[in-house]
Amino acid sequence: MARRPLRAPAGGDEDDVNVTPLLDIVFIMLIFFIVTSTFIKEPGIDPERPKVELQEAQKKVSILVAISAEDEIFINNEQVELSELSYAIRELRKETPKGSAVVQADVASRSETLIEVLNEVKDAGIDDVAVSTEKI
Repeated sequence: MARRPLRAPAGGDEDDVNVTPLLDIVFIMLIFFIVTSTFIKEPGIDPERPKVELQEAQKKVSILVAISAEDEIFINNEQVELSELSYAIRELRKETPKGSAVVQADVASRSETLIEVLNEVKDAGIDDVAVSTEKI
């Protein structure tokens, strides 16, 4: 006697695809990327930077300080006074202790303001400071 293959009744639940394991994997990957990513905080303005022929890319930048054309200092979309700059940098340094700092100075800003900002950044304990430029 020959056996007949058993067939599921038409419209049964066995035709559905279980996507729960796929969703679990997607959520695990999402959590992994969120936890391992580093976020760069924007200074709040986009100054016109000086143009140079040679420049070197910075890695692991955690603090961006911007100087506007009117010599206003910005960190994290907030204007900061020069006297408060060192404290603000120390607070940001707690989040990323091994990062460096970049100062974005507008072309029209005074050199004196740039040097004062660089000194405040150094006083806050960051030795790796760069001035942002644009390549010609």
